[in-house]
Amino acid sequence: MHGDHVRRARMLVRSSRESGLDTLSELLRHLRLDTRVFHREVHCGAWSLDAEYEPKAMFHLVAAGQCLLETADGRVACRLEAGDAVLFARQASHRLRSVPASTYEDATVLLCGYFEFASPLSQVLLASLPPLLVFRARDEDADGGSAAMLFRLILAETAHPSAGGGALLDKLADALFVYAVRHALSEGQVTQGVLRGLLDAQLAPALLRIHRQLQVPLKVEDLAREVHLSRAAFARRFREIVGLPPIAYMTALKLQAGQEALQRRGVSVAKAAEIAGYATEAAFSRAYHRVFGRTPGSERRPATGRRRTRRGERGKRAHHLS
Repeated sequence: MHGDHVRRARMLVRSSRESGLDTLSELLRHLRLDTRVFHREVHCGAWSLDAEYEPKAMFHLVAAGQCLLETADGRVACRLEAGDAVLFARQASHRLRSVPASTYEDATVLLCGYFEFASPLSQVLLASLPPLLVFRARDEDADGGSAAMLFRLILAETAHPSAGGGALLDKLADALFVYAVRHALSEGQVTQGVLRGLLDAQLAPALLRIHRQLQVPLKVEDLAREVHLSRAAFARRFREIVGLPPIAYMTALKLQAGQEALQRRGVSVAKAAEIAGYATEAAFSRAYHRVFGRTPGSERRPATGRRRTRRGERGKRAHHLS
């Protein structure tokens, strides 16, 4: 069974490359990922770095030297060397520290960042990944060395920072998350969540239809009929694997589409309701308030205001890293 999942996962990655219907990219876009590099320092002698002060999904990349990764209970999870990276798909208390008998001449350069997700579906997407992923500089990856090239770009920018370096590192770290997802798929490490649903022969067709027909009022019984299951059996399997009932999943996906239209394009609430597949503006507004805790009208931004906000955020990041 595990071997079958691995084969399906590799087929998913390969088919995404070869066809115009990149399912993995569709799902990753729904995450609305925002990565920020917040720590870029040289550590010498005996040292430790506690990750509890940033309670988010995180990554650490060792640019030079070596260190130990400890879990919350003080157990050494692994030793990391130059070029190695570790990624936590979910919040987890941990600590990085110097190896035993380190002296002041033993320098370790660390690059650390965190991942934030604006999607209401982020938890079911992230649940697909193992809590801890370790990438070794010496390992061959399934992308013909692409991940190694990405690491080298990150390390080069860290070693020789220049103008725009903070923004560039943030974008390279975005790519690091995508490679982590690919790696988990290729290695058969996806056991639950929506990515696992895409590997399930009975759920995959339904999930693809949901994502590609957001404006169509789909019914659970129609999705179940398409994959030759009863409504109850389909709903049960969907919830067990994906982590949400199908109705809740479709609702979150539709509302997110409406939210993006309001925030990024400044459309009217009525137009957002149409984009989200709701028959009336009132029904959309009620569902929106129930999920997000605010009215859709409060989300609407003029285009010029949105551009100013994004430039301001980038300026703050560059200042933070300087």
